[in-house]
Amino acid sequence: MKSIPKALLLVLSLAGTCLASEPTTGSSQQTEQEPEISTFRDRFSLRFLTNYNFISIQNSAYGNESLESNRPLNLGIGFGYDSLFTLFDKSWDFSFDIRYNLPITTTDGHTNARAFETGINFFPDDWWLSGNLRLYSGFTTRIHDEPRDRLKFVDLSIYDMYFSALWMVSANGKFTPRSAYFLERRQKRSAGSIIVGGRLQRNIAKDNDGILLYENNRRDITTTWGDVGYTYSFIFRRGYFVNLWGVLGLAYGRIVTDDDNDNDDNVLLPEFDIRSAFGYLGDKWSWNTVLKSGYSIVLYGEYNERKYVGAIEMLAVRRF
Repeated sequence: MKSIPKALLLVLSLAGTCLASEPTTGSSQQTEQEPEISTFRDRFSLRFLTNYNFISIQNSAYGNESLESNRPLNLGIGFGYDSLFTLFDKSWDFSFDIRYNLPITTTDGHTNARAFETGINFFPDDWWLSGNLRLYSGFTTRIHDEPRDRLKFVDLSIYDMYFSALWMVSANGKFTPRSAYFLERRQKRSAGSIIVGGRLQRNIAKDNDGILLYENNRRDITTTWGDVGYTYSFIFRRGYFVNLWGVLGLAYGRIVTDDDNDNDDNVLLPEFDIRSAFGYLGDKWSWNTVLKSGYSIVLYGEYNERKYVGAIEMLAVRRF
């Protein structure tokens, strides 16, 4: 975690370079005929991604000590294409990414740590439709022994699968999240939007060390979410931008702990998703840095699990 503050300082210093310029709120450089959201001339884009992910899990079955991810760095590649097809009189643009962890961190002969994530995104009008599959495994926890603390490896694997649909309710043709997070559109002026949507999610946890007291060392949760929030992008001269994003989610679901459905638990779960993006949009090359922070709570049986996910993501896009 010591490297995260340094990265934050680097991002803030870069932001200060461009924030000295005032947001472009006037219309001196554009005519009334120009759209607020414009496309690029090239329809195909190649995406290069680097993610530093941190995951911390506190489970009451294990006590006060947290389980932390021990191989966080991912590299990835992806591509995007404008107007892949037309459906319901709407142009469906497409983006696909795949990321995998760097095999440079040793686990000292204990847990086989893996991290993998892939996602697909469509953007019909003011909608953002996405599907995501993520695996992260191999955690460490701190054991307080004399004369000094030591790390213990925990063989825990977590699989996340979800489909999400978000509607930019008040975008009104002036705002799009694609400009800040996918670098595929150019937003002319500072603007924002209310976010409303939902998702269907399945989370499977496998505890091969049996420390979290799951039934048969496995927990399977299927949830239906409702999400609401707000996002705003500040547009600056010379192609720079800053976006702020906050969403509150509430889920109803079922936790399956064995083959007897009578013992399944109904749950109500909250989640917070906060992120920000800073970057630059150019005609051929664009880049951004995204800071993410998410917090969720899971109640199962007499236990509770609190999960924090933090990430620093860097994306570079080349258009062809």
